[in-house]
Parts: sequence; structure tokens; C-alpha cells
Amino acid sequence: METADEEIARLEAERHRYSMTFANTSEADTVTRAHLQQEMDRRTARIRELQERRPLGFFARSALRAVAAGAAWAAFEVGPGWAKALLGAFALLLAFLSLG
Repeated sequence: METADEEIARLEAERHRYSMTFANTSEADTVTRAHLQQEMDRRTARIRELQERRPLGFFARSALRAVAAGAAWAAFEVGPGWAKALLGAFALLLAFLSLG
């Protein structure tokens, strides 16, 4: 299974190969050029899709981890059991979100 960065690198390499073939294809060969352009466009669209879904940056992950640690600490400090459970679940949720 490839990571998003690995897939982006692979797609960029494929797109580059198609563009080199496109540049070396005769302008009279419209069918081949249209096919190559379509393949380049598909890879470009997939690259854009992957870039839009990139995971959180360093500072966002750090902030989530800090809030998760604070929620976990608060879960031990509060009195009622229901509050402990809610804060514990909240801390787990934030910790999970900070991983991705």
C-alpha cells in the first residue's frame, strides 16, 4: 500500500513520461496525442485530489496532542465518573485525530 506522497511521486513520474511522449509525437497523429493528453489530465486530477486530502501539518498535530494530553489530565482530576468518561473519550478522539 502506497502512502499519499509515494502515490503523488509515482503519478508525477508517469505524467512526465506521458508529456515527453506527447512532445515527441507528431502533430498529425491526433488520436495518440489526444490519448496522451487524457492520461496526463487524469494523473493531474488525481495528484490534485491527493494534495487536497493531505494530513494535518506539524503544528496542527502538535496542538491536537497538547489538547488530548490536557483532556487526559483533566479526566483524572474531575470528580464525577461521567465527566471522567467523557474527557477520556475526548482525549482518545483527539489522540486518534493527531495521528492522521
